[in-house]
Amino acid sequence: MLMPDNLHIALMRHCLELTQQCVVSPTAFCVASCLFLPATSPHYAVLAPRFQHFALPNSSGVSSSSPSGLILADGYSRQIPGNTHAEANALTNFQSRLLQLHSSAEGRSLPSKEDILHHTDCYATMEPCSIRTSGGPSCATELVKAGVRGVWLGVEEPPDFVQCQGVNILMEGGVQVGRVAGLEEDCLKAARRGRD
Repeated sequence: MLMPDNLHIALMRHCLELTQQCVVSPTAFCVASCLFLPATSPHYAVLAPRFQHFALPNSSGVSSSSPSGLILADGYSRQIPGNTHAEANALTNFQSRLLQLHSSAEGRSLPSKEDILHHTDCYATMEPCSIRTSGGPSCATELVKAGVRGVWLGVEEPPDFVQCQGVNILMEGGVQVGRVAGLEEDCLKAARRGRD
């Protein structure tokens, strides 16, 4: 998965901003995630009019005029009612949007969810969970089942609640795993917001 480091940093900063929308919980992290389709994807042109463009900011902080790709969906902890997790929420939000598009006349020619996700990377401020203490499938398992191309982590999950094996599940499931260097402390601080 080759993309400029500054694109990884910009996408992780986007996710870090989303963590501010998480309802703080004493028994859970505040995590955010996005599904990113690079402009090099064969599906980019057909999806570009229908999803949020993401462009790298230039040195003055203004987004460049040529998009680097599309944000297909965002998700953050507890965004959907219940003890929901960031990555699962991003997948649910994407699926809902795509179903809405497929039900319209113009959307019938769009690629399938599986075809799109095969070219999509998930960015997450923290390693996707391997255990859901509240029950249900783990986010790592859901990302493998969804068939995402890769997952980029801001930080691995610390052992505050469980011993996470999300990276192992992803790799064993054939998902490429990358780490975004330089924002680890920011990701940990955001995750533990309200618990310090």
